[in-house]
Amino acid sequence: MWQKSKPYLLLLPAIGTIVLLFFGGLFDGLLKSFGYFPAIGETRFEAAAYTELLQSSEFWASLVLTLRIAALSSLFAGVLGAIIAISLFLLNESTKSGTSQLWHRLFQLPLTIPHLVGGYIIVLLFMQSGFLSKILATAGIIDEITDFPVLVNDPFGWGIILTYAWKEAPFISLMIYPVLARIHRSWREVARVFGAGSWDFVHEIVLPAILPAWTIATFIVFVFTFSAFEVPFLLGVTYPSVLPVYSYQLYTSGTLADRPEALALNIILAAITILLGIVVYYFSKRWNVLKGWD
Repeated sequence: MWQKSKPYLLLLPAIGTIVLLFFGGLFDGLLKSFGYFPAIGETRFEAAAYTELLQSSEFWASLVLTLRIAALSSLFAGVLGAIIAISLFLLNESTKSGTSQLWHRLFQLPLTIPHLVGGYIIVLLFMQSGFLSKILATAGIIDEITDFPVLVNDPFGWGIILTYAWKEAPFISLMIYPVLARIHRSWREVARVFGAGSWDFVHEIVLPAILPAWTIATFIVFVFTFSAFEVPFLLGVTYPSVLPVYSYQLYTSGTLADRPEALALNIILAAITILLGIVVYYFSKRWNVLKGWD
């Protein structure tokens, strides 16, 4: 009995501390978002902060921006990640294992780079005075560096989208490559016997096989980018800003009386993120991508 429960008892202090801090902070924020804020003399429960927030045009502009950035980032990362995974799969089929492993390591390199560093790399490359604009100006493709399109700190959020696209693509390829690795070599040979080329093999066999795993991985990226803070804070604009940055602005720019609105925004953001997480979990359970492959 002791031997079975010992690992759980040893983990109990760490788990208890995490649960206390996380759920305690969430519960405290929930109380303050409903107006219970003894520090400023407010002890009544009311939904004024949520009402003001939902009636604010800035909130809806931030929500639209957040959804657009999350959707485009996850879509571009999903397409790029699928191309990487399929390319590595076909490369592994046609070359020696050593060369294939080298390409695997190369494409996994962005996973080791923090998102904040990745955002700074995008700044250095794509800002109007960055490396790419100077190269194009030197080559005579553009007259001046100011002719280079604004891709960093732009209202649409292209800099944020580019950062997440190249940062999350290796994650998606890593999620779907095990599915590709389970495709039997005999399937490729059978496809060749029936006259199917490489594109036919990818279209008829590879894409249907990876679609469930690809959808789940892309959805995970969407949930992550929807609630991310650091890259939008670095590469975004003051208005409109994504919901996490908007919450930070409300929390730091106002007085204590403005805190309930900032906390209400955090609660809404947490609720949306949890809801999206439940959706991902539901589909991951429904789509058992390895069923019947053994």
